Amino acid sequence: MIRNIFAFIRFAPLAIFLFVAIAGAFAALIGGLAGWVDVAEFGKLAAGGGVLGFFTWFCLPILIRAF
Repeated sequence: MIRNIFAFIRFAPLAIFLFVAIAGAFAALIGGLAGWVDVAEFGKLAAGGGVLGFFTWFCLPILIRAF
């Protein structure tokens, strides 16, 4: 039971960040194709933040073990 909770805590942020990155990329694509500058800028911001969060959370165990 506790293992399942720890696994959820460990992998849920990865799924959330990955979803934000993919949704942001689609928003940037749609905004760029339609000519909506605000939507494209928000999509780029969301995609970058999602990717940054994903790889930060992914590499966090490596950084913790290094110190």
